[in-house]
Amino acid sequence: MFNAVRSMMADSAELTRAFENGDLLLHYQPQVDASYCWPKVIGYEALLRWPLPDGSFVPPDRFIPIAENNGLVAALDLWVIASVCDELARVKADGAPRSVGISANVSTAQFGQRSFAKSVADSLTRTGVDPAHLTLEITERTALDRNEVTLRNIQAFREMGVSLSLDDFGTGYSSLLHLKTLPIQEIKLDRSLVSDLPQQQRDAVIVSATIGLASALGLRVIAEGVEVASQANWLRENGCHLIQGFLYGRPAARKRDAITPLPAPANR
Repeated sequence: MFNAVRSMMADSAELTRAFENGDLLLHYQPQVDASYCWPKVIGYEALLRWPLPDGSFVPPDRFIPIAENNGLVAALDLWVIASVCDELARVKADGAPRSVGISANVSTAQFGQRSFAKSVADSLTRTGVDPAHLTLEITERTALDRNEVTLRNIQAFREMGVSLSLDDFGTGYSSLLHLKTLPIQEIKLDRSLVSDLPQQQRDAVIVSATIGLASALGLRVIAEGVEVASQANWLRENGCHLIQGFLYGRPAARKRDAITPLPAPANR
């Protein structure tokens, strides 16, 4: 136990040092309009990465819990959002032919900060970014947190036009209630529901019903973890709006034209 605690403390110090030194970076994974058979990229998810000197990366499921335990996660969230706003501003300056949205994950702890919504608003104002192009992905844990500060932040984002996406949808026990009560604009189907499509009949029934219900409520549906064409084709045929996964691109560092939507084929 002593060795485990000592190792965790060392990792915590290393993560803090990496953040303060500016070593952390963002990778972007494309989100594709599922209504097109060709890859029409209309958005990206920003994913935090911790690179090591040997070129490898510390897995997020290892360092995010560390950030939550040592109190660094709130600062990480704000840095990610500020960086995403900078990226959106660069996209606009590069002359993207149509608007691109970027989503970012936000911790439950961040929604408990009274200044959170104002900090996001300041980043949007500083960069001149349209709030409609920013999506904040929240967990079901955040949705279940009904304290006054969280509710005020959620309401503030609704008023300023920032979209909220319910991440990992299908893994919680009260998701349907959230569709009714939360001011969200999007649900993100968990990869565990997508991985066995279309062969797994039960998953297909659940996903099809979820897409139908969400669509009837005016919510976008994005499926993550899509890796093969058969999954994408099934999702497209069953009315899913957006697709994200290795089939259309792995998370990658930003290049000058990496965030620009792909143009339509000449024969379309």
